[in-house]
Amino acid sequence: MKKQSIFCIIFLVLIATSLCAEVFNDNLSSNDRKRVANGELVIRNIGKAKNISLKPVNETAKNVIEIIEELDPAYLAEVIQVLPYEGNEDLIESLKPMLLDVQSYVGIPYYSERVEKYYDLYSSAKIKSVEEKYNVTKMNVILEMEPFGEIDTNILLRENKDNIFYEMTNLNKLKYYDKFTCAKEEKMKSIITAFRNEDTIVLYGIGGVDAPSIFFLRDRVETSFMNRIKTFCSYFFAKL
Repeated sequence: MKKQSIFCIIFLVLIATSLCAEVFNDNLSSNDRKRVANGELVIRNIGKAKNISLKPVNETAKNVIEIIEELDPAYLAEVIQVLPYEGNEDLIESLKPMLLDVQSYVGIPYYSERVEKYYDLYSSAKIKSVEEKYNVTKMNVILEMEPFGEIDTNILLRENKDNIFYEMTNLNKLKYYDKFTCAKEEKMKSIITAFRNEDTIVLYGIGGVDAPSIFFLRDRVETSFMNRIKTFCSYFFAKL
C-alpha cells in the first residue's frame, strides 16, 4: 500500500511538472518549477520584460505579455501558483468579487522592511465611477499609498467561466514623498489573471513600473514598488 501511495504521488508530481512546462518557459528555474508543481506560491523579482516566465498559451496570457512588453518596466515582479482544478472549480468565479472590492484593499497588510513594521498597503480607497457591460467591469478609483500619496487608478476586469483578467493602471504621476517623480501617467501596472489549463488552474500575477533610475533613491524606490506589488498579488492568491 505504501509503494502504491509513493508511486501515485510521483505520478501526480510528474503530471504537474509536465503541465508547468506547457505554461512556463525556461526563465522559470528548475527549483521554481518543482515548487509550482507542488502548489507552492512562487514570487520572483525579474527586472525586465524579457524575463517573464509565462508562455502565450492563450489569449489572456498573450495579452498579459504584450502589456508588460509595451510598458517595458525598470522594475518587475511576478507571482505564480498552480492549483488542481478538482476542488477549485469555483476559484475563477470567486476571484471577481474580491478584486472588485476596492474598499478591502485598505486592509491588506504590508510589511515595510526598512522600518520592520506592518502597515495597510493602502490607507484609503474611494470609488469615482463604475461601468459594467456584459463580462467587463471598468472602475476609476483613488487609492492612497504611502510614500506615493493619492493614485488616480483605472481598473479593468474581464471574466468568463475559464479565465479572469484584472489590470490596474495609474493615471497620475507618482511622487516619492511628494518630491521626486517616480513614475509618469500609465507607467505602473499590476495584473492578476487565472485560467484553466487542462486539469489545473494557473494563477499568475505580475506588476511593473517604468520608473527612472535615481541613483540615490533606486534601492529604496525599487523596494517600495516591488514589495507592494508582490504583496498585492499574493494577498488575493492566499485568500483562495
